Amino acid sequence: MLTTGFKLWIGLCMAAASAAVFAGYTTGGTETGPVSLGWKGGVGDHVTYAVLVMAAAVFALLGLVSIAFRDADAESVAEVLGLDTAPEAQAAVGSSLWPLLGALGIGSIAVGLVVHPAVFVIGIFIVVAVGFEWTITNWSEKATGDPVANRDLRERLLRPVEIPVLGLLGIGVLVLAISRVLLATSANGAVLVATVVGIGVFGAAFFFSRRPHLPRGIVHGVLLFSCLAVIVAGIVAAATGERDFHQKGGGADDAHVEAGQ
Repeated sequence: MLTTGFKLWIGLCMAAASAAVFAGYTTGGTETGPVSLGWKGGVGDHVTYAVLVMAAAVFALLGLVSIAFRDADAESVAEVLGLDTAPEAQAAVGSSLWPLLGALGIGSIAVGLVVHPAVFVIGIFIVVAVGFEWTITNWSEKATGDPVANRDLRERLLRPVEIPVLGLLGIGVLVLAISRVLLATSANGAVLVATVVGIGVFGAAFFFSRRPHLPRGIVHGVLLFSCLAVIVAGIVAAATGERDFHQKGGGADDAHVEAGQ
């Protein structure tokens, strides 16, 4: 029997998928592009289509999670944890950074609508990742009355999924942000920025690897601050604009010379 939560999420998934197909055909989609995810034909406006398709995928995943655990049914939770009976549910929820990160993503979307499409895409990635993690965190903290069992339940369910998916999204956002910074600086400045960033990454990795007993809160704080700094730098660089590229000579095949080189 389908649960109420499954019906809700799958309904939203179908609505988002239908909106993606409609938006694709009304913004220039050709042949079966909007239906086949661009496999044959165009999908129209790429940003709108990508946002709606990603939303449909997130809703579908939440629907699968909902039906897998029968809307957090106690017997299903106990079966996953390997217990005879699930502990009593709890109402207390700890502090979370997801609202702060969600605000950053929404702010990036708003800025990107005015400044640069790259900033808009970064904001979309952040909002999707934060929305997924926030939802799952809120569910897992209230799944049972035992915090240890809640953490174990979340680890078993999500670690195989969130590490590759969120890692890919995080890498994409950081690469996009750094690319804006490199394109906004001069040619020599881009080399300097890339060198400093590379040395910083390897230096931090070496430092943390030599100190395995550091509190995880410190490591998480450093990583979070560094990622936010890169994203903010990318937004500022996108607002500044790319450096000028000048063509040397009059022929079409002549080399390009960058401003500041």
